[in-house]
Amino acid sequence: MKKVRFYLDKDEEQVWIQEMANKGWALKSFCLGVYTFEPCEAGEYIYQIDLLDNWNGDKRNFADFMSEMDVEVVSQWYRWVFLRKRAENGPFEMYTDIESKIEQYKRIKGFLTAGLVIELICFLQELNVAIKLREFEIWAATALIGMLVLGLLRVVWKCQWKIKQLKQEG
Repeated sequence: MKKVRFYLDKDEEQVWIQEMANKGWALKSFCLGVYTFEPCEAGEYIYQIDLLDNWNGDKRNFADFMSEMDVEVVSQWYRWVFLRKRAENGPFEMYTDIESKIEQYKRIKGFLTAGLVIELICFLQELNVAIKLREFEIWAATALIGMLVLGLLRVVWKCQWKIKQLKQEG
């Protein structure tokens, strides 16, 4: 089964994938908003999503390292990696201490902030063209880019809020 979804928020995406697994659909692959699922036992897997620090390393070594912890690399898109562990093998949480959680959200925030800046520049340029040409198609494209900018801004702010909350807990 294939589903098309677009997430900017890793936590929301992870919750949705876990809900699918709890309903008996295991993530098989992911590419640009297209999720492929295959049947599984309901609740068979626990999923985590991570943004790798960088991806200059050997993918095979990373997968082997994860395998040693009974964790499977299901899919990867650029630095986003989708991981799962059989529920019968115990709990699965990539980051268990506050400092590592803070570092994860800082990585995600930095990654998305770079995208936000690029999209904001594109939006401003597109807005300039839309004002000059006054064509519906250009205004529509401007609106779409504007929505993406707002979505990225929301997630960057959410990451900052989570970092602040985690620091208060620590």
